[in-house]
Amino acid sequence: MLPKIITTQQDLEEICQSFLNDSPEFICIDTEFVRQTTYWPELGLIQVASEKDAVVIDPIPNNLSLSALLPILRHQGITKVFHSGRQDMEIFWMKFNELPSPIFDTQIAATFLGLGAGMGYERLVNSMLGISVDKSSQHTDWLKRPLSKEQLKYALNDVLYMRQLYPVLLQQLIEKGRFEWMQDELAILTAVETYLIKTEDVWKRVKHQLRGWRELSILKDLCAWREEKASKEGLNRTSLIEDKIILVLCQGPLLTKSECEDLLKKGRQLIFKKKIFDELFCVYEKAYHLTEDEGERGQFRHLEMKAALKKMYPKALPENIKARISKLKDILNARSNELGIPSHLIAGRSDIESFSAEPSRTHKILSGWRKDVWLDQLETFFNRD
Repeated sequence: MLPKIITTQQDLEEICQSFLNDSPEFICIDTEFVRQTTYWPELGLIQVASEKDAVVIDPIPNNLSLSALLPILRHQGITKVFHSGRQDMEIFWMKFNELPSPIFDTQIAATFLGLGAGMGYERLVNSMLGISVDKSSQHTDWLKRPLSKEQLKYALNDVLYMRQLYPVLLQQLIEKGRFEWMQDELAILTAVETYLIKTEDVWKRVKHQLRGWRELSILKDLCAWREEKASKEGLNRTSLIEDKIILVLCQGPLLTKSECEDLLKKGRQLIFKKKIFDELFCVYEKAYHLTEDEGERGQFRHLEMKAALKKMYPKALPENIKARISKLKDILNARSNELGIPSHLIAGRSDIESFSAEPSRTHKILSGWRKDVWLDQLETFFNRD
């Protein structure tokens, strides 16, 4: 049987109103998209299922406006259920400049139930429902039309299985007293800040071993330019210029324009128009000369990058702090093993270090549910050695 496919504006508005009229407690949502060569994900399909109905929305043939979904996404009485929903949420942020709320994420729920961190959808469905998901259509080009019956069924199954998973996962979380535990993680997914990209900070995502403030300064400016340009042109970042090329430009003497051009020809850039190259070289020159600027701008950048280096490569900790860290990690690992959840959900590395340096009952690692999890085990840390 072919899934119900929504391709017209009228049908979309009618089905969305039908969902609302049913007053469901939850609606399961999934998206199919392509992002290999573009900055923003290109939406192919949206699958939606309530307990009573399920549809595949295909916006491509008639370039549908998806605003009819907004009353559902905004409805505070309807929980929107996703699996590993970060990219789905990003699509709605891109489309509407707002985020669905409230939400539930089956992958996060599985993590807090001790089923495994980052569990894939197929594995979770098999584990919880005993169903083997057909993966034959998982590498579909979701922008290509027509889609086959098998591809559409594959897409719809994502939400059909999800509507079976959600009540089971929710009940188990409530029974174990862990429903509130996952709210911090869900809050991250529904926070606007999660999807805002600060171009001045994107250099921090690049893996490198640079230890000089001048190299970091050039990296900062080149990455900021790439982010802005990729966003404006709709290009994948590495299609514009690869990290490894940027890192070469950050090190060594200033290259001439022809040397820079030769370097770029060795990369895998999919697009490198002359206008874009000229713009890049101008940014590169300015970034290099900024590191030689002895004026106010240069001094400010110098201090900024020195501070960044200090944070990236901190001095060795005192022995008493190291001992606290080691003790805290042992307690953390034991507790996370008992609970069957990843240790980072309770406390990350930086949290462990900051707490060890200055133990406090108001520290992040004792906020909310975490306090109940291990406050008793941390009492000895408040008696400073």
